Amino acid sequence: MTRRTTRVSRRLRARSLATAAAGLAAVLVMSACSAGGTESGKSSDDATRTVTDIAGKVEVPAKPKRIVSVDFYSPAALVDLGVKPIGVVEGFDDPDPNLRPKRYHEALRKAATVGTYYELNVEAVAQQNPDMIFAETRFLRKGELKRLQSIAPVVQLDASGVGAWEDRTLMIAAAVGKAEEGKRQQAVFRKRAAELKTEYADILTKKTIAVFAYGQDMTTWGTYPAGHFYVPAWDAVGAKFRPFTKGEHKGEPGTVSQWLSIEQIGKLSNADILIHGYGIQDFVTSLAKNTVWKNLPAVKNGLVFENTPAAVVSSFEWGTESLNQLDKVLARIDAKVGS
Repeated sequence: MTRRTTRVSRRLRARSLATAAAGLAAVLVMSACSAGGTESGKSSDDATRTVTDIAGKVEVPAKPKRIVSVDFYSPAALVDLGVKPIGVVEGFDDPDPNLRPKRYHEALRKAATVGTYYELNVEAVAQQNPDMIFAETRFLRKGELKRLQSIAPVVQLDASGVGAWEDRTLMIAAAVGKAEEGKRQQAVFRKRAAELKTEYADILTKKTIAVFAYGQDMTTWGTYPAGHFYVPAWDAVGAKFRPFTKGEHKGEPGTVSQWLSIEQIGKLSNADILIHGYGIQDFVTSLAKNTVWKNLPAVKNGLVFENTPAAVVSSFEWGTESLNQLDKVLARIDAKVGS
C-alpha cells in the first residue's frame, strides 16, 4: 500500500469513528468497475474503493458525499450522473448559454466557488471539507497538487488529444461508482455522432474546415485543431481540419494555432469551409472590407458559418446536445454546398 493510500485510509477511518454513534456496520461489496474499482468490507461510512486516474491508483470513498471540482470539466459530468459537487471553479453562476447549457448553471450556480481552474484558491477548497477532489493537474500551479492531496483524495484528470475527453468522462463516472451509467451516456453520444457522420459524409470527408476565433482586442486570430477542447463535436463526426501552415503552430497536439495578425488572414485559404466562434459576428463583420478576407475561397463561396454555442463539451449529455446543434450547422452547409 502506498504512503498516499495509507494516509487516505487513516483519515477516512478517523472520520468514520467520529460519526459511528448510530452503529452502522453495513458492509458494501462492489464489483470492480472499468476504472479498476475494488472495495473492502468496511462500515458504509468508512468503505473505500481503488480507482485509476491518469497518475495511477487512488483510494477514494465508496460513496463520496462532499466532492469539490477544481477543474472546468467534471462538474457537468457529475451533474449528468446525478451527483452535485459542493464546490466548483468560478463561472457556473454565469447564465451565458455560450459557456454551458442552462441546466448546469441552474444546478451549480449556488455551489461554493474555489477560484478558477488555472488560479486555484486551495484555502477555499479546504473550507468545504471535501472527501474527494477532481483536478485537471496540467492547470495546477507548483505545489498545489500536494496541498490538495493533504485535504482529500484527488482524482487526477486530463483531456488533451482527440477523444480524450471521453476517457476523462468515463474516469469521472467510475470514480463516483457510476461507471455503467457513464458508458450508457457515451453510447447515446456515439450513436448520435455516427448518425451525423453518415448523413453528412460528403461534407465531412471531402471538405476541410477551419474553426477560428479572434484573439486580444480583435487584432489577432487563430484556428483550433483536432483534439482541442473547443471542437469535440466536430471531432466526433470525423471533420477534416485545415492543416497548419509554416510558422503557424508550435506542434503541441490539441493546442490552438499561434495567434496571428489580421494581415495573415490569407492563411485560411486552405480551408473549404470557415466556422467562426459562436457570438463573434462583430469580428467577422469587421473583416468585410479586408481584401484578403474577401478573396478567401470559403468567403467567396459563401461558406462561412457560426459554430455551435457552448462548444466546450464537458460530458456525454452535453456532447449529445452539441451534436444536435451541429446537425443544424451541417444542414446549412449542406444546403449551401448543394445549391
